[in-house]
Amino acid sequence: MKNHSLNGSDWTLTGWYRNQWKFTVSMELGTAFPPAVGPLPAAVPGAVQADLLRAGRISDPNIGLRSLESEWVGNREWAFEKTFELPDGWVESRCELVFEGLDYAGEIMLNGTKVASFEGMFTPHIIDVTSCIRTAKDGPNHLYVLFYQTPEVDGQYGYTERIDMVKSRFNYVWDWCPRIVPVGIWKGVGVRTYSQAKIVDFYPRTVPGEDLESGEVDFNLKLDVLYAGNLLAEYEIADASGQCVALERAIVSLNGGINAVGQSIRLDKTELWWPAGLGAPYLYTAKVRLTDESGRVQAEAEKKVGFRRIAMAANDNGPAGALPYTAVVNGRRIFLKGVNWVPISPFYGTIEQRHYEADLSTFKAMNINVLRVWGGAIFEHEAFYDFCDANGLLVWQDFLQSSSGINNCPSSEESFMNRLRQAATHAILEKRAHPSLLLWCGGNELMWEGFVPVDERHANIAMLKRLVGELDPGRPFLPASASGPRFTAEERDFGKGVHHDVHGPWQYLGDTAHYAYFNRDDALFRSETGTPGMASADTLHKWKDEFTVWPPNRNNPYWVHRGAWWIQWDQLGEWFGPWSESRDELEIYAQASRYLQWESLRYAAEAVRRREPAASGFIVWMGNEPFANCANTSLVEYGGMPKPAYYAMKKAFSPRFVSARYDKLSYRAGERFVAELYLHDEQGEALPSGSGAVVSASIYRFSGQLLANRQLEGVVSAGSGVLSIGRIEWQVQADAAAGVFLLRVELAVSGQEPLRDDYLFAVAENEGAPPLASLRCLPSAEIAVRQVGDTIEVENVGAVAALGVFLKPKGDTGPIVLDRNYLMLLPGQRESVSGLNRQAALEDLAWEGFNL
Repeated sequence: MKNHSLNGSDWTLTGWYRNQWKFTVSMELGTAFPPAVGPLPAAVPGAVQADLLRAGRISDPNIGLRSLESEWVGNREWAFEKTFELPDGWVESRCELVFEGLDYAGEIMLNGTKVASFEGMFTPHIIDVTSCIRTAKDGPNHLYVLFYQTPEVDGQYGYTERIDMVKSRFNYVWDWCPRIVPVGIWKGVGVRTYSQAKIVDFYPRTVPGEDLESGEVDFNLKLDVLYAGNLLAEYEIADASGQCVALERAIVSLNGGINAVGQSIRLDKTELWWPAGLGAPYLYTAKVRLTDESGRVQAEAEKKVGFRRIAMAANDNGPAGALPYTAVVNGRRIFLKGVNWVPISPFYGTIEQRHYEADLSTFKAMNINVLRVWGGAIFEHEAFYDFCDANGLLVWQDFLQSSSGINNCPSSEESFMNRLRQAATHAILEKRAHPSLLLWCGGNELMWEGFVPVDERHANIAMLKRLVGELDPGRPFLPASASGPRFTAEERDFGKGVHHDVHGPWQYLGDTAHYAYFNRDDALFRSETGTPGMASADTLHKWKDEFTVWPPNRNNPYWVHRGAWWIQWDQLGEWFGPWSESRDELEIYAQASRYLQWESLRYAAEAVRRREPAASGFIVWMGNEPFANCANTSLVEYGGMPKPAYYAMKKAFSPRFVSARYDKLSYRAGERFVAELYLHDEQGEALPSGSGAVVSASIYRFSGQLLANRQLEGVVSAGSGVLSIGRIEWQVQADAAAGVFLLRVELAVSGQEPLRDDYLFAVAENEGAPPLASLRCLPSAEIAVRQVGDTIEVENVGAVAALGVFLKPKGDTGPIVLDRNYLMLLPGQRESVSGLNRQAALEDLAWEGFNL
């Protein structure tokens, strides 16, 4: 088999009014019609909008409200054209055009002949062009791919039961992306030719031995054979260094048509693939090669594989009938900690391997072990799953269905079910060999009336479950996210056993309500919990165009267009005090929003982890965002810069840490502050069995004065996970300098670097005062920031605490991901921070904070 890629930037794009492209000559004038747009240079894979943006025909949709200006694109028909040559003798018995992904419907012409119509973005389109392909002696080939006007699909507002096509829906408006609907060739294009056989499907299935030391690779091939005959099949397994560790050969006798071929190879000694934090994600390469009698290669393929045993087990003390939500990998129960993942860009055809590497590395550094690929978008490019394989990141893969607000029940119409089955089949066949693939899920927030999650009693979900059982047997399947009796967990129902996998809340619930809720929470699993946080003030100014950033309320079109769901004007006013529409308070408003996201998510995640193993996972809604929102529930801004909450989750997802359980965030003088302390030892390994761990809990005044201190000792044995080790109490005192105090917990283990974490609390002036008002008017702190080798040293050189010190990029130097950030520095305290995605250089950094 030979392949010739047609990817590249040498395509031409033209845009037409509907059906205009069909007319080559005007009846009235006798002259050719010019296209409505173009011709323009185009790149494949990509999107029409990306080409228009490069040509200056539309603006960056992230600027101001300019995404509105390009909504006309979907009302045109678009043609991609390319001329290419093939050498004489290149074409063999059969020649095919292969389109891996076309978004969404249209027709294809080669050398003036229509060779196919197409519809559907998640299945490849393979066209036999043997009769019309040209080689050099006949001249160049001319390929013409015409896309019809973009079809309409309900976005976030609509009826799931009326959805009739499998298409990325977030592009039609979601709370974190305005309407930006791409069209075009979003995956690779090529020509291939072969003489006898091609590989239709290659599935090297790994089967670990019972002892988890040996294993087998079952080579499963499906071949499309043009004519009967014998071929030599070579099956090879190579280790991580590329060294061949097993090779077997066999003569296979093939008939014309579809043939199934298989071979098993046993390895007496294997290295296991482990999720991040538990060990190395060791990868082998499984290769197959088919040669004819002359030694000529007829077909070949290879895939990365890993030996691991994955299952889902029942949660400890879970209610009867609950689905299993505890991941077990290689016999080890693990707490799933991760983020919900959405496409990096609305123009998903432009996403490259380097984009995945940058963004996924950021989340790996946050100590996650799972990504949920959300069901309202796309099956990601293979580069996404390849990175997860190589880095030990498990993948929870939704099938592409989602709620719609008005109605959330998936369609069971035959036409839609056929399209869904086709897209799901291709996804399963393509993804099933990835060792990172944890489970399949029916979709996002699919519910019957009354917000009851669907299950296999629904024909749609039953079909998907059967499909997984047939094509990927043994892989866990969940009917939907959320699943179980209830969509969300309600306080009135705590203790009743009805909260299995739940979604929400998606906001900070309030000074006392947030802590009452999570201190009593009984959910087995949380696959979506989030809180909004603003993008940085710098980011808002960067994209504002002619609009004003202040005030951030529902009367400001800039905010309504870029995250209307997450406008916090009233909530932040209730908690921090009213805001002035006439006086620009953006800097402190941003600090308030970002602090609450930091506190809200940190407490939620730590509270769930305190319930391990009864609770088995926490997945943040959401990790990334495809658009530069003013405010959103993402941990990382568009472009890759983490928000403060990212660092809160980095700590809450650590393999070992100390968490504090308390009842509220704001106190009055004379009240009793109580914090119960818990020592977390993930999998019983971070703190070896029998080792002593000393926890120091201290309460400080804003001036740095020590008000209370307690040392606590705890021993976490292997597998115990979480241990309550005591409490610290203190009678809250008024502070004339500032109405705040700090709880600092430090974990010291012999021979290891101490770990430190801080909790910030407010002291309200009186019962009716906004609970967090004191954080708006803190006396200014003074810090010194200096370069020390490859690290940055931040020192508090003033007389008061510097709160929420956040290092950020200066200007357009690009995002910086640090090993720690959002610091609480007492007077005289210094901290060293290091860059994770690049070296932290002082000249590239600026900083901000509550009182800087």
